[in-house]
Amino acid sequence: MEKNRVRPQIWIGLGAVAVYVVFAAVLGNALGALAGPDDPTREFALSHLIPLPIAILLGLLLVHRAGWSGRVWREQPTPEMTPRRLWLVAIPLLAVLVPLGQVFTIPWAERALDVILIIAVGTLLVGLGEELYLRGILLVTVRERHGELVVMLVTASVFALAHIVGSLWHAVPPAVIAFQVSFLFLTGIVYYWVRRVSGRLWVAVLVHAFTDFVLYLGSAAGNPSEALATSADTGNPVTVVAQILLIVAVLLSIVSVIREDLRNRRAAREAPESAPS
Repeated sequence: MEKNRVRPQIWIGLGAVAVYVVFAAVLGNALGALAGPDDPTREFALSHLIPLPIAILLGLLLVHRAGWSGRVWREQPTPEMTPRRLWLVAIPLLAVLVPLGQVFTIPWAERALDVILIIAVGTLLVGLGEELYLRGILLVTVRERHGELVVMLVTASVFALAHIVGSLWHAVPPAVIAFQVSFLFLTGIVYYWVRRVSGRLWVAVLVHAFTDFVLYLGSAAGNPSEALATSADTGNPVTVVAQILLIVAVLLSIVSVIREDLRNRRAAREAPESAPS
């Protein structure tokens, strides 16, 4: 196992996320504004394809230099734990089913091939960047001193709050921002479980990227705030049922992670007592 060269601390994780927000939200929106109001594809390209690779490179450099690669990119999948909690597999499956149901509502004939390719690359960068910093670097630093409930809530909360910068930049009304934060908080919990159930960060990267890919193609927006506000039609039965089941599964998973923390604390207390004298 790779040895830590830098001890994971929460201030490092939060600081890293702040740096990512500066690149993704501040610099990204500043560059996107150069495209003007009538060219969402150019806005998307300028705001994603330039700042995100720089932020990702800095994140990868931090992970490598700190010696956290093994902990950031992989962990024991929950189905291999005791108890196995196989029902948690439903969360990543439903997380894929929701955008998959929206694929059929996208007006593909109106989307040029070059636009599709630009959005595919840009959303892959978003998935990699946000998962690397939030379910990777931040998760590792919070987990160093806290149980999984705190890890889940902190990473989901920071994920949701980090998007406020872009919403304020685009003058989104406060009520809409509040709704988006609530939605993104639940989404952050979903991505937390995608990582834990699979045991691999790259799975969360791909699920995140696919979700955003469908979101942008369906909305024809050039930035996240507009994409969230004018996303693809979600009225088809597959998406609606999948969303309801996903919300139920997320609520049940909160109970599950609380019980997991209780088991871990009990095991930690019992370990010294069972150790030979």
